[in-house]
Amino acid sequence: MNLLYILLLILWSAFNSSSSFLIYNEDHNKCVYAVSANVVLTAPCDATFKAQHFQWISSSRIISLAFSLCLGVEKIEDRVKVVLLPCNESNPEQTWECKDETLFGLKGHPLHLNYGDYDEPNMILYTGTGVWSRWMIYGTDENLCSRGYREMASDPNGKPCHFPFHFDGQWFSDCTVYGRGDGQLWCATVKNYNGDQQFDFCHPRNATVPSITVFRQMQDREHVIVMCSFGRRFIESSFQLLVEGEHNYTLKNPLCYSNEKCVFDVNVSSPVSFTCVHELNSLVSHRSEAYTDDHEEGVSLFYICFFSFIAVGLVIMTVAVIVTNIRSKA
Repeated sequence: MNLLYILLLILWSAFNSSSSFLIYNEDHNKCVYAVSANVVLTAPCDATFKAQHFQWISSSRIISLAFSLCLGVEKIEDRVKVVLLPCNESNPEQTWECKDETLFGLKGHPLHLNYGDYDEPNMILYTGTGVWSRWMIYGTDENLCSRGYREMASDPNGKPCHFPFHFDGQWFSDCTVYGRGDGQLWCATVKNYNGDQQFDFCHPRNATVPSITVFRQMQDREHVIVMCSFGRRFIESSFQLLVEGEHNYTLKNPLCYSNEKCVFDVNVSSPVSFTCVHELNSLVSHRSEAYTDDHEEGVSLFYICFFSFIAVGLVIMTVAVIVTNIRSKA
């Protein structure tokens, strides 16, 4: 099996949300992990773990999708613990902003989300601006505001979506089709829809134009992997791959990771054409690429073996030099 395919399979996310992300610290190579409302730590990044997924629900509030609570602090001061709080748009202790590239902190205050230290494993607020206060969206080089909130809808009184809102025993942090038979996106404009039943339909969304890359299998010329980068998945998105050649067919339900980078495992006979298709409420965006036997974006088995041989040789030489030095000193 292709080495690239194996690596991709390790990273696939079973958890998909329209605009959720993992909060990543490059210096420690870890992501924010919500253990409970009172414990917010960091852990090795795992996109399949819901406790590491967050989402903007207003221009300044971030919600934990695992707990439907907002990232915040109990008081505004240096070295205070970061916790999860019931979402309240008027509470300054849970309003955040991007300040300088990857620097991220409490809005209007010189206090920044910080990794913590060995005496305090919990996330903290800190006045420092070093690498421990620098955060990005995992899998990208973008700051946390690059996937920020945009207004989804407003009711006749001008009230916007209220995220999170409670409906039918569940919390929702994005527009949903749940509860409707016509497939239209909607949101509540109050905290508890079951109580006040105020809602509106969400604005239409456009299907992003995908990109496409074709990787040839190393051992089998008729086995290829097609990677489609669809940009962003919405709840109603449909990702497909059209295969046009000796036999025409459509593949659905790909394996997807990170910013909706998806792979399709395909058996074909060259020549053939692949088309990545993002369908959204009858709006379709697509991109195609032709493929022949001499088209190869992957890494050949020869080069993998060649460089592996060199790497093993260098390790053996290094060990030999160390042993020789030790013996000479003895």
